[in-house]
Amino acid sequence: MKKLRKILLALLLIIVAFILSGIFIVADLRTSEIVNNTQSEEHILLAKNLLDQAIKKQGLDSLSKFSTYEVTASDNWKGFMGEMGNPWGWNEDKMALRYSVGDFDGQVEVLEGDKKGFVAGIQSWDYYEKEGNSYQTNVEDDGGKMFTIAAYHYFFELANRLSDAPFIRYAGEDQLKGKVMDRIFVSWGNEATMKYDHYLIWIGKESGLIEATAFSTRDNPKPAPRWLYGSLRFDDFRDVDGVMIPFKQTAGVFDPKEDINEFIHQLTIEKFEWNKFPVSDIRPFKEIKSMGDDKPVN
Repeated sequence: MKKLRKILLALLLIIVAFILSGIFIVADLRTSEIVNNTQSEEHILLAKNLLDQAIKKQGLDSLSKFSTYEVTASDNWKGFMGEMGNPWGWNEDKMALRYSVGDFDGQVEVLEGDKKGFVAGIQSWDYYEKEGNSYQTNVEDDGGKMFTIAAYHYFFELANRLSDAPFIRYAGEDQLKGKVMDRIFVSWGNEATMKYDHYLIWIGKESGLIEATAFSTRDNPKPAPRWLYGSLRFDDFRDVDGVMIPFKQTAGVFDPKEDINEFIHQLTIEKFEWNKFPVSDIRPFKEIKSMGDDKPVN
């Protein structure tokens, strides 16, 4: 009996420690050199140059010539964590993601399966769904669709979005996909905090492209410990009107994996088209003022 009590007490302590760590320990993607803020000016300049070069290599410096884009894709959420994290209410059914360039206005439409015809979107951070021929904002985003639509939008334009961050540092070399890559740390300050996210990006020495990223998820609506962070691998780059688009995007927990089949969810793109639709199609409410790249202040 005493032995059983000791086992139960140990389990209880482990559970309490896990809960407390999830509350007080925040994901920190900085190297010790970055934490101590001892990086040389030469390495800081290297980091900024590598990011600028990646933007040009991917063609993201020409985004201003486009106003919108449509992505036809399927999203495969796998396993227990995938089932828990899936915000959509469908899995692997073909869908269209529609975005305007440079902000957070976006929309998803299901193109097949039981949910075919379902439409949801964001306009200046107001979540809406289409009901019949009208759009409604008095609906509940019960699965976290708004967060996911905005996150996918951000990752399609990742290098451009990060280039404006005030804190960019070199994080050394690493091996991924059997290749040597440079790592760049990007954030909005040099702290481990819930105020802003950390990004760690892998830039291929040969490709010059951002081939993966790790990121904290401070705004994630799904319940998760604060020390948890995610990653995204970018593969199968294709030239679409001068912009290199990764047609396979593989998400996991912690750092990006060598095995592309080890994932929580994987977005596979069938078609990517610029200026497929007018921006008014995803901004159904004319009275709502555009927020651009800003986020709402809590």
